[in-house]
Amino acid sequence: FLYRVELGMPDPVEGDVVPLSSYEIASRLSYLLWGTMPDDALFAAADRGELGTAAEIEAQARRMLESPRAREAVKNFHRQWLGLADIDEIAAGGKDPALYPEYRDELLPLFQAETEAFLDHAIFEEDASVGALFTAPYSMMNRELAEFYGVEGPRGEAFERVALDPSQRAGFVTHAGLLALYAKPDRSSPVHRGRFVRQSLLCQIPPPPPDVVPEPPMVDPTKTTREQFSQHVSDSGCRSCHALLDPIGFGFEHYDALGRWRDTENGIPVDASGELTQTDIDGPFDGAVELAHRLAESEQVRACVVKQWFRFGYGRAEQSEDACSLSQATQAFEASGHNIKALLVALTQTDAFRYRRTIAAGGADGAAAEGEP
Repeated sequence: FLYRVELGMPDPVEGDVVPLSSYEIASRLSYLLWGTMPDDALFAAADRGELGTAAEIEAQARRMLESPRAREAVKNFHRQWLGLADIDEIAAGGKDPALYPEYRDELLPLFQAETEAFLDHAIFEEDASVGALFTAPYSMMNRELAEFYGVEGPRGEAFERVALDPSQRAGFVTHAGLLALYAKPDRSSPVHRGRFVRQSLLCQIPPPPPDVVPEPPMVDPTKTTREQFSQHVSDSGCRSCHALLDPIGFGFEHYDALGRWRDTENGIPVDASGELTQTDIDGPFDGAVELAHRLAESEQVRACVVKQWFRFGYGRAEQSEDACSLSQATQAFEASGHNIKALLVALTQTDAFRYRRTIAAGGADGAAAEGEP
């Protein structure tokens, strides 16, 4: 962790709220948008006292988003939010060589690079909305990764845009790396994939498992993963949690433990029907592509994206006092058509960014830490 001390100006503007100094604003800007210390131009603006208004801060934020350093910060955010940084940990358990002889550890950096390159291209080259990140019918691949997917792609090592079958792939949620990460060594995992959607994309925390987990039944290898997981619904000790996870995760059953498309499992046609509950997009769906398009229209998903960026950029979890700042950022996000770069600028315009509560008043942001979503 990197701790940055922010004490604010001596005189409160209202009650126990104090404005940050120009140098503290410069620090917040640079660590939000670049993940590192200010450059000479930002230090010079602080020297001149030109970071005291929202307009001055916005001008610097827009300048900084044009720097390659902003792309690195956005990449770091996605590594943490989506779990991309954990893809290399697949190597520890690998994939069952009898079932997945095509697996090799050398695929893992390609998996991570695909999603990072896709998000970078969509956000910075296409100025994409958050919805497009879920629905884009293309990805970024090099020759080796295109061969893994079984699609026509680049002939070299550089990552280029590759069109995909829109009936099989949509946005980052159908990338092989994420699907392989949220799977088991020997099979797909409706639980892990459902939890990823519920927790990371909808910001809903599923209830914890019971204190005493019943011994799982013997697995019949001739049955599909979906059939094997039916035990969760029939067992009262598992039902409350898995009813929130499995019906979402079943939508990804067209993808095996390596994230490859499949029409059958153990000779049985795949059933990828699923259902969303306790969301603003409730209802049945058929497959991950339909799920991705549903998520792209969700206000809960958009609100979750704002929260995740707030946590990452401010180095702390949101509190009740941040409600107005979150609302302000959300409104600007909506007005922009849910543009990611516009959201980053909006996060620099909030009271939570420009002010802090005094330590004596119990303020939580006297020392900001580079944190995780």
